[in-house]
Amino acid sequence: MTYLEFHLVFLLPPLLWLALGGVPKGSRAPGYLLMPLIALLWTTPWDNYLVYRGVWTYPPERVWFRIGYVPFEEYLFFVLQPLLTGLVAHRLFQPGPGGPAWARSLGGMGFLLLSLLGGLLVQNEKGVYLGLILLWFGPPLALQWAFGGDLLLGALKPYLLSVLLPTLYLWCADLLAIRMGIWAISERYTLGIAPFGLPLEEMVFFLVVNLAIVQGLFLVWHPEARRRLQRLQGGKPS
Repeated sequence: MTYLEFHLVFLLPPLLWLALGGVPKGSRAPGYLLMPLIALLWTTPWDNYLVYRGVWTYPPERVWFRIGYVPFEEYLFFVLQPLLTGLVAHRLFQPGPGGPAWARSLGGMGFLLLSLLGGLLVQNEKGVYLGLILLWFGPPLALQWAFGGDLLLGALKPYLLSVLLPTLYLWCADLLAIRMGIWAISERYTLGIAPFGLPLEEMVFFLVVNLAIVQGLFLVWHPEARRRLQRLQGGKPS
């Protein structure tokens, strides 16, 4: 199976099935449509560096062509994943009343500490992959929680389900792709922890990316988050 065929088998069918149940419209549509672009722009330099270092490798016969160091299909992945996870979030999103205010500072600090941990991990060759994940994705996750962690906590059940359902599915798809040789994860840059055969770093990667997608969409869609943003911009809440 090629990388493109992987998309056709594992990503497009659930994406189309979810889309048949309804896609974001009205005020939800702009955030949903912008999320793949944001994800692509944010991950492109990080992704190219990982492939350049040899953390991820792709057999030439499994990919179509490359842009920089990264296969075209990888860029496509970073468009399809937000679309898929975003549809799950759309189906489950319900704005809650808001949680305690301390959730914002505690969540923001927690993700910043994870980012600092990533900075320490990259100093060791075996910790490069996990460290780069935490270092790159920790700051935007911290910013999201600092802005609206109380709102995320107030919608805890739909928030957790929106993250966990696509994450579990992508873990399974990733494990199959590795076993089929579509891509490979370097043992040199990983800790060697692999529950059920899936490297810990891959599990963390899909988790943090889905966290960023769901948190971003929940905050964009939440009425209180929009009012909060207007206040920060100096405008009057509508």
